Amino acid sequence: MRKRQKEAILILFLKEKEKYEKLAEYIIHLLWDDPSSPKESLHTITYRIKDKARLIEKIDEENKQLGGEAKTITHKNFQKRVDDLLGIRLICLRLSDIKRVEAYLGFLADEKILRFIRKPVQKRSFILPIDPGDAIPEGLDLRYSGYSSIHYQVMLGENSDADEEFKGLQIEFQLRTILEEAWGEIDHKYRYVHSRSGYALPEYIHAGFYNLSAYLQAAALQAEHLCRQAEAHRLAGKRKAKGKLAGPVVDESGLQEILMDGPDQATLLASIQVVLEKTLGFKLSSRTLTYILKRLDEFGGVEQPQELIKKILTKKRLQGFRTILRDVLDRKAFEDNNMRNIDAINAVNFALSDEKQGGRVAQEGLRAVLKWRKGRSMW
Repeated sequence: MRKRQKEAILILFLKEKEKYEKLAEYIIHLLWDDPSSPKESLHTITYRIKDKARLIEKIDEENKQLGGEAKTITHKNFQKRVDDLLGIRLICLRLSDIKRVEAYLGFLADEKILRFIRKPVQKRSFILPIDPGDAIPEGLDLRYSGYSSIHYQVMLGENSDADEEFKGLQIEFQLRTILEEAWGEIDHKYRYVHSRSGYALPEYIHAGFYNLSAYLQAAALQAEHLCRQAEAHRLAGKRKAKGKLAGPVVDESGLQEILMDGPDQATLLASIQVVLEKTLGFKLSSRTLTYILKRLDEFGGVEQPQELIKKILTKKRLQGFRTILRDVLDRKAFEDNNMRNIDAINAVNFALSDEKQGGRVAQEGLRAVLKWRKGRSMW
């Protein structure tokens, strides 16, 4: 690349860098602040803006392969052609967490808060081809090709509440477990960077890194198995405390297993959709229904969620919720289409708190949440 072309790209990139920083902060706040996001499945969220030297190196590499001036990446089109100027990494503790975060991102896309530019790409799957808890059969090939994560190429959607200037920028999400992250960081520093710099490593070192990844695959499988055992034990204890037979329990996190895998998912969602739509007067999003089911499960009402909703969302409690929301946010509950689902979440949490901890605690808790959210919206 000629010096003048390189300078033009870098000058524009540096001018736009702050915009990408703000976009990253917006995305991170969205994922942590959204009450329906699976925060319990997210260990860490990090981001990085493309390094200047690596940006030029990548453009040079791609231009050599493209051929023809019409296809060349320049300062005029690099923001559209280089799709990982902003990378956001979502790191989960365990394999099953990946599924929950994938489902959540799908909900955001369905609601047009995010827009998938292309379908998620599984980069060299870290997941073993057997179920956690099953014995590893003899002869199973544990060799692993290296780097692993699920990649999403996205933009903000038309229903995002972000500034318009952010909606044309591309974001690369990388979804992986903490063990994949550990391997990726070690491999990048001690193998990938050395190899890319021209220092040829002997084959036995490459083989050693691949073997390390296989060990971590087995460790990830064992971690998932142990987590499921711990959760099954917790659910058995809850059943016993209620005077029910311990018996077989859902081998996952109760409700989440039903929501993500079981044939009862559609039935559960549909059943509470009917009750909530009749009570609140509008249809809730799948993302909101999933969150509400999780809260009902935590309260012990997953077996008959419709009955619990009818019990807690009384006219008196809904009127109290409406009054507090109007006092704090100076608007009527459930009337703003963009805020209806958040209002529903806050109303259910308020009702559950009132049922369990009493009216005064529920009222002060709701006021605190609404004041915090009002402060976030002014940020």
